[in-house]
Amino acid sequence: MNLKKLLLFFLLLLPLTAGAARPHRSVSSAEVTSIISDFRHYEGVEVVNLGRLGTALARGVLRHVDDGDDDTRELRHALRGIKGVAIMSYEDASEEVRSKIERRLDRAMKGRELLLEAKDDGESVQIFGVMDDAHGTVRDFVMHVPGSGALICLFGSIPMEAVSKISVR
Repeated sequence: MNLKKLLLFFLLLLPLTAGAARPHRSVSSAEVTSIISDFRHYEGVEVVNLGRLGTALARGVLRHVDDGDDDTRELRHALRGIKGVAIMSYEDASEEVRSKIERRLDRAMKGRELLLEAKDDGESVQIFGVMDDAHGTVRDFVMHVPGSGALICLFGSIPMEAVSKISVR
């Protein structure tokens, strides 16, 4: 499944979930990054982990990109509150490693706030995070696509206004 399609799908549906009642139990960034750290050296597992400094540098680079595109401006606005990014691809790992990763992630996500769960061509996509209606933001969300062996984590907050503008384009 194409990860860009999944992210776009998420961004399109996220504003629809804004009014739903939720327990506001967010994903623990320490717990998820611990799982990523534990498996990063396994064969077939690839990891990109940007902490506060790396994320700030990436935002700084985006700040200097001025292509006159409204989407780029909205993306810069949306990423302002992101404090960390972690991405793990384990698609090429052995079945045993994939199974271990998925069991750990299932335990870590149990009881967390599920924003969206969808199936596309039989493949499941789960998106966890917290909608903060008082501040108009989405905080700490994790997208897990077990069939593709993909985990994408954005820690921090994204303004709902920016998400909505991006999603309608």
